[in-house]
Amino acid sequence: MSLPELETPAARVLYINSQDATTKYGDFSTNYDFQLEEPVSVPPHHIILMSLYSAEIPYSFYYFDTGQNTRIDIQITAYGTAASYLSGPVGGSGLFDENLTQSKIVYIPEGNYNAVQLAHQLTQDIGDTVASPGVKPIKVSWNPITLKFDFICVVANTRVTLAISNANPFIIAGSGVIGGNMYEELGFVAQHPLPVNDGDLYVEWDGGTNWGSGYSNGNGAIAGPGISTPTAGSPFGVATPLVAENVGDLTASVRSLFVRTNLSTNSVLDSHIGGGFSNILARIPVNATSGNTIRVDPSNGTKHKLLIKSKTITNVSLRLTNQRNTDIDLNGLNWDISLMMEFIHPRDIPQLEEFRKVWDQVSLKLDEEKQIDIVKDPRPDRIPTKEEDETKKKEEEKKKKK
Repeated sequence: MSLPELETPAARVLYINSQDATTKYGDFSTNYDFQLEEPVSVPPHHIILMSLYSAEIPYSFYYFDTGQNTRIDIQITAYGTAASYLSGPVGGSGLFDENLTQSKIVYIPEGNYNAVQLAHQLTQDIGDTVASPGVKPIKVSWNPITLKFDFICVVANTRVTLAISNANPFIIAGSGVIGGNMYEELGFVAQHPLPVNDGDLYVEWDGGTNWGSGYSNGNGAIAGPGISTPTAGSPFGVATPLVAENVGDLTASVRSLFVRTNLSTNSVLDSHIGGGFSNILARIPVNATSGNTIRVDPSNGTKHKLLIKSKTITNVSLRLTNQRNTDIDLNGLNWDISLMMEFIHPRDIPQLEEFRKVWDQVSLKLDEEKQIDIVKDPRPDRIPTKEEDETKKKEEEKKKKK
């Protein structure tokens, strides 16, 4: 069917459920291809404007997801004893040594934590190394006024070091899933530009009146104990916690959901890839609570339209990611999406002049305006002298004779 007044075919809406995917990639339902049984053919002299029409996405993903941000590496040493590091480049810092009996890679369970729950979970899980079985020497608290996490040691003659900047990025035998440091969620800065705050944080207590905290690093090309930088005034005479520099950001891993498609390659720019062209079709705000459904309705779905110049669409690839282009894990659930395809004539699209051309025209106009003669003493209240009147009359007479 065509619309006579527009001379274009009627728009089409493609509804897709991830369960019907032709090919799935990875273990999630958020990265797949769908093969169209009836290809979408674009009539001659037409192109497609495509947009997100609607979506229903179960809020079943976790902000703390294994392999993303559930891991934290620790070492438990004696009070005043720095953590140990692997040998590193000369003049640089080595990697956190995770192979020692006083070391451990801690994984908190996956889930959606609020700040208080996360602080409690870390307090319960950090510790219990081979060298110190059953010992949980650190207390993590959440300050609702400053919105920051606090860390303090609660076991006598103990220092606890948490790997922030120097966690080993390689697979350690028996450690499980690699990756997933949660320093952003805790409010700490990895590779801090200020040397005094750079490295891995530590907190300690001597069992008496001395509490200390600071940052620890490897000692260059020499393997073994690292070097530590105490915070100002450390050790403290009272139980002073180490406070995170930034506020806790529990949603650092998923701020928004992004729908990406193989049909979009040159219509969206993305700062995550340096401002280059991206395959993002639409951004979906997380507008529901955990356990409910995130919805995009037709009334608010068609915000951004992509220009598609393909003449035949036989398959659609779709991915649901976070802002870092990492696939979202819906934990076994499927999601629905519908795409609006509108046929238009290329002549209906206004041709915008290039910015450089417009700028050159404006610059030329400004240059011309600057060359306009400026009248000398153009004040209307100034009375010309007799000599000026005579001179002016002579000039006018010369012009008439010419």
